[in-house]
Amino acid sequence: MVDTLFADVSEYQVPVDDSYPYQVLSIRVSDGTYRDHNFARNYAWMRAALDSERMTFGIVYTYVRPNWLANANTVRAMIDAEGGLHRRVALMLDVESGGNPPGDGSAWINQLYWNLADYAGSPRRIIGYANAYDFWNMWRVRPPGLRVIAAGYGSNPNLPGQVAHQYTDGSGYSPNLPQGSPPFGRCDMNSADGLTPRQFAAACGITVNGGPLMALTDEEQAELLTKVREIWDQLRGPNGAGWPQLGQNSQGQNLTPVDAIAAIKDDVEGMLAG
Repeated sequence: MVDTLFADVSEYQVPVDDSYPYQVLSIRVSDGTYRDHNFARNYAWMRAALDSERMTFGIVYTYVRPNWLANANTVRAMIDAEGGLHRRVALMLDVESGGNPPGDGSAWINQLYWNLADYAGSPRRIIGYANAYDFWNMWRVRPPGLRVIAAGYGSNPNLPGQVAHQYTDGSGYSPNLPQGSPPFGRCDMNSADGLTPRQFAAACGITVNGGPLMALTDEEQAELLTKVREIWDQLRGPNGAGWPQLGQNSQGQNLTPVDAIAAIKDDVEGMLAG
């Protein structure tokens, strides 16, 4: 079985460098409005690694706080200051009760979710992170189709929508699996069980098949295809069968604008020759 392993790091670790061995990496951008001191360096490396195909996709996460709009604006501003949201980066909401109000925080968490979904161009590019307790108690009402990285040291929570499992904080849980990664040393480690890096990326709303359309959001792709269809219809007529308004050729087929222009050209040349 293929599993995709990856680290989850912040300013508590050293910045990432080319010794990092995995195809996916998760880095913190902020804790609410607190700006992670390593984000700029980590994100610059991530963008370069994605562009060079060294990595398949990346995750940028924020520890969620109730001042959701300021939280969202911090995430947007920090990413925009470092070149913008890369087309192969998903955003993750780190939902934890530590330091947050007790009880159900679904209202403000979902406000943050939809704000960042608008920023990313698709809700599929927004995933969640939580342990089982916080998932069920702090985020009781969740967006449809939400994908989740579930934290469970020593056991797999198997939460609804789970695409990966944070199996250790580097302190020895799941001892048969890596407890860290170069250059960080011991750190939070995750496994997308049974998924290749590309499959894991696809589950998080990231297309990595290549081609120029990768740079476009779903909405932009739909707009482009609509415009291509409109151009086709104008040039070839409905269903590519020409336009009856332009007349027919000797076989009785409707002419296209190109045919009509060619006929006009022939007529003009004939008039000039005469």
